[in-house]
Amino acid sequence: MADDLEEPSGSQPILQQTSEPKPSIYVWIFQVVSVLILSSVVIWLCLTPKSPICIITHAYIPALDGGNSTSYHPHNTSILLNFEFLNPNKRMGIYYKDICITLYCSDAVIGSNSLPDFYQGYRMTTAYEVLVSADRQFCKGITDGTAPLKVCLESVVKYKIFRSKTKHHRLFNEAYLRIGSNGRMSGEKNIKLMHHKCKLTKN
Repeated sequence: MADDLEEPSGSQPILQQTSEPKPSIYVWIFQVVSVLILSSVVIWLCLTPKSPICIITHAYIPALDGGNSTSYHPHNTSILLNFEFLNPNKRMGIYYKDICITLYCSDAVIGSNSLPDFYQGYRMTTAYEVLVSADRQFCKGITDGTAPLKVCLESVVKYKIFRSKTKHHRLFNEAYLRIGSNGRMSGEKNIKLMHHKCKLTKN
């Protein structure tokens, strides 16, 4: 009897197999949500349009340039401005419409002109020359440094994203220019027009 109760010598203890713990469903959901959020942020950054950059590269008033006999016209009331429009967007074109250039001296309007509508591809630069007929009374204040010339640019733009266009975006940018006694820009060159919070006069 005792021999029957003894464990056979060749038998081995039974080992229980344990499965590796599976990752929690909550961790998986968190990872998916994190990826979606990051993807949305990247897409939003890529599709958010950047405003066009406008720079005044040159300004000239012939009536003040007494040292240059070839271009000096004391009765000439024109002001010549050179602009560069830059599209900083990588994958967006810009449609410009209703571009108005207005000049001020001591908060008084001394002249204005407009540019034609145009389309600008992404990462492109477009140059324009604008001639404004101005009031001669402003000349003395500009040359003695007491009244800088203020240039205001008003426009409405649309952005082209793939095959679609965005709604209208209103622009109002301005810059101040110092004009020397020779009728040309003095001091800083390539002046960038900065955004100004002001409603456009056009609808």
